Amino acid sequence: MQTNKSFLEYKIIDALPPVEDLHSFAVGDIYGNGENIIITGGKSALFWYKPETGERGTIDENFFHVGLALEDIDGDGILEVVVSEQQNNPRRFYIVWFKPPKDIHGVWSKHIIDSECAGNPHDILFVDIDEDGEREMLAVASYSRTPGIFLYKHSANINEQWKKYQVMDGFHTEGLAVGDLNGDGKLEIVSSADWYTCPEGGPYSGLWERRVYAPSFRDMCRVALLDITGNGRPDIITVESEYKEGLFSWFENRILENPEDPWIEHRIDDGLVFAHSIQAWNDENENSHIFLGEMAKGGWQKLYNWNARLIQYTTSNKGKSWSSELLYKGAGTHQAIMYDIDKDGVKEIVGKSWKFPVVQIWKKRDEPSIFTNFKHTFIDRDKSETCTEVFVADINGDGLEDVVCGSWWYKSPNWEKFKIPGIFQVAAVYDVDGDGKQEIIASKVDESGEKFLGKLSSEFYWLKPTDPENGVWEEHYIGKGAGSWAHGAAAGAVLPNGKSAFIAAYHSCKKSRSTDYPEIFVIPDNPADSPWEKRTLVELPYGEEIVVFDLNKDGLPDIIMAGYWLENMGDGTFKTHKYAEGFEGCRLALFDVNKDGLIDIVLGEEVYRSEEDTMVFARLAWFENPGFDKEQPWKMHTMDSLRSPHSISVFDLDGDGEPEVICGEHDPFQPERSRSRLFVYKKGDKSGKTWIRYLVDDRFEHHNGTKIISLASGNPGIISHGWADKKYLNLWELKPNG
Repeated sequence: MQTNKSFLEYKIIDALPPVEDLHSFAVGDIYGNGENIIITGGKSALFWYKPETGERGTIDENFFHVGLALEDIDGDGILEVVVSEQQNNPRRFYIVWFKPPKDIHGVWSKHIIDSECAGNPHDILFVDIDEDGEREMLAVASYSRTPGIFLYKHSANINEQWKKYQVMDGFHTEGLAVGDLNGDGKLEIVSSADWYTCPEGGPYSGLWERRVYAPSFRDMCRVALLDITGNGRPDIITVESEYKEGLFSWFENRILENPEDPWIEHRIDDGLVFAHSIQAWNDENENSHIFLGEMAKGGWQKLYNWNARLIQYTTSNKGKSWSSELLYKGAGTHQAIMYDIDKDGVKEIVGKSWKFPVVQIWKKRDEPSIFTNFKHTFIDRDKSETCTEVFVADINGDGLEDVVCGSWWYKSPNWEKFKIPGIFQVAAVYDVDGDGKQEIIASKVDESGEKFLGKLSSEFYWLKPTDPENGVWEEHYIGKGAGSWAHGAAAGAVLPNGKSAFIAAYHSCKKSRSTDYPEIFVIPDNPADSPWEKRTLVELPYGEEIVVFDLNKDGLPDIIMAGYWLENMGDGTFKTHKYAEGFEGCRLALFDVNKDGLIDIVLGEEVYRSEEDTMVFARLAWFENPGFDKEQPWKMHTMDSLRSPHSISVFDLDGDGEPEVICGEHDPFQPERSRSRLFVYKKGDKSGKTWIRYLVDDRFEHHNGTKIISLASGNPGIISHGWADKKYLNLWELKPNG
């Protein structure tokens, strides 16, 4: 099979809906006013979204299952939402419909179709099954001891419960499609590997006859009907939907030619992983197309599908051969469809993920984004020790930015490696002596330690590069910190009269919540004097990144830490404000996201499950600066959910005047560390509610990395390193288009 590759831009509409998982999904112009609305629901609520802005509203609160459809039930030209619902204690399944209010922000009225559904209604479809000019409802009740397919017809009073008829009884099934398969003018039903024919007495007269068309397919499948051969009768397209080795075939309709053996299987592909989205159509040139989308998580299995794909299959010769186009890889979806959601004449892919909920849109670009032009090279792929930090600094004073990592520095542009004598880990880069050149602040090795963590120390020195290419540095003692080692550090003019200081936060305080609080070391008038005056900065159990910046615009540099900002009171003291409640922050960056003139904070969350040695999916969010009322809460806007976003920076990479967020995942545990990812995020709307995500690389783990460097080529680059990937010091250079 010929495989082509397309380029889609991935937009996150809602990175973390307030549900445990998302089951149901539909999209449509509900009011008929030209504005498409996304409807999705799961464990705890049913929501609507405006895709342009990411605005979200709640329709109802409960557990809403996969089955969902939009249908004008009362004939007023407005689409109602029909959805399956679960009640617990006692456990019961419903099918309900919601009437949209005149203003979408209002209260949606709720009506019951079936209060005693046999199982979880996994699929809902409206079709005129009895040819009376009105569409009836079909529902597949799955994952129950009494599974079945049911047909519903409403009475003259649509607010009453609907009359229910059973089509199938006793077989587990998934997927639903309807069409006239045999050309007799009556509709047949296809679900999973089976097809059902209407009884002689009509669709309501009893159980429909069940027949198997796909004997090698399992019971959980997605199905679609399409005339592939061009004989005027629908063929059946089937993919196993909840398996990591799913089959994908089309079944040629030979009912009239060979009623005893009416279906010929033609395998299109295999090895599909959780392929839970399917859509099929013929174009104006009579070519047949099939869209498939894989889930990242499915089938109730522990497997996470990192390579979840969106694929389009095409045949131009009536199914004799197929070509495939890889539309996207690396973001799973569930119940996605191809739909022109922004009404520009080109269909997008609109969907959401089931586990780790995300509401998402993929849009095709005329040409690839500049963010597809990153070229990876190694600055070092034989680094002998783990390094705690990486920095950009002009070490040799030649006007080019070099790289400093651990106890080495790398000379731009060829990255020749030099040892920095006498130190173990660089903690900060700063003009310590005020001569306009950068020095380094570093720690010594603890010779009593056996393993790497035991060798780390808080014995601080500052070093001035006098002839760094020949290993000549001036070394001056600073002092010994209270904690184990600096997991976050910064320097800046934070003291009265513009006096500078070095600030350190310790890993031991973060890990054990001890009293190894962050400390401030005052840089003396003669920085060579030692030891420097030292005191506790604030009594906070904090051991992560520190940034110095005048956050409240009072002319005094404040100190920003993950979850807190320390207001500079002007007298050498700092008042603590917490801006991120219930958020285990780690790395951070600053920029005015919503362009209101106030600097906001982009923050990554680290969630570590120690009993399993697992980094749990956590939030990347930005916190909106409320202004000069310091007691007002900072509103959190979740950008994405990923594994320990432990490396964050902000920079205008594409030169359009709008900074992007650069973020790398930190997961040092096997077997997943090699799948840690590096992303660039660009605002999807002016307010920063939606974000477009670009994958730069998915091979390396990141720890306190993703720093921006200006390269000798004039291009920007990203440098980064990992904790477990200790050998590698990476560079991604952004090449211009063309």
